Amino acid sequence: MTKFITDEMMEEALTFLATSSEQLAEARANRVRAEHARKRIRANLILQSEEKSAVMREAWADSHKLYADAVEAEIQTICLDEYFRAERNRCDSIIEAWRSEQANARAGSSFK
Repeated sequence: MTKFITDEMMEEALTFLATSSEQLAEARANRVRAEHARKRIRANLILQSEEKSAVMREAWADSHKLYADAVEAEIQTICLDEYFRAERNRCDSIIEAWRSEQANARAGSSFK
């Protein structure tokens, strides 16, 4: 029977899951912080605008460099948060595939 999940893959997955919780929590917290910072910057820019209409104040704020920088910072935190989530999902999938392989190997050996 061909083994698709190597011992090294399994060890790497278990190690990542066992050691990444703090990093994942920090990435999620930074994502939330960045989202709130972006909203706060946009609101402050709208208040600072000297445009007459609400739509023009919002447009001015949305086109401001400070807002663009906040959006970019938020995007970077989202990328890191999503990386950790995807990596944990990958590790979970490796473990599930390993479990299936082990169950199939046990079931196959009982028929011999």
